[in-house]
Amino acid sequence: MKIVYFWKPLLWLAIICYALFIPAGNLPIKPFLNIPHFDRLVHFGLFFVFCLLLISPFKKLKYKHYIVAPVISIALGALLEISQHIISYSRSSDIYDFTANTAGVIGSVIFYFLFISGRKWEQLF
Repeated sequence: MKIVYFWKPLLWLAIICYALFIPAGNLPIKPFLNIPHFDRLVHFGLFFVFCLLLISPFKKLKYKHYIVAPVISIALGALLEISQHIISYSRSSDIYDFTANTAGVIGSVIFYFLFISGRKWEQLF
C-alpha cells in the first residue's frame, strides 16, 4: 500500500487519540455553548471526518472503499473506547460514545456518496 495516501487520516487519527485520551481534568468544566451531550457531537464529528478522509485513499488504491473505510473506522472507534477504559484513570468508555462514533462513520459514507464522489472537489480528500 502507498502510505503517502494515508497521511491525512493518520494525522486526524492522532488528533482523535489526543482528544480521547486527554485527562478529564484538562477538559472544560462548563459545557461548550450549553449544548446537551456536546461530547457525543464531538465523537460524531471526529469519526465523521476520519472516515471521510479514509475513503479516498482506499478508492485510489481500488479497494472497496465504501466497505473498508467504514469497517476500519468503526473498529478503531471500538478499540479506542476500550483502550480509553483500560489506559485512562480519569476517563471511561461509554456505549453512547461508541454509538456516536458509529453514527459519524455512517454519516460520512452517506455524505461522501452524495456530495463528494465524482465531483471536482473529491481530490481535496
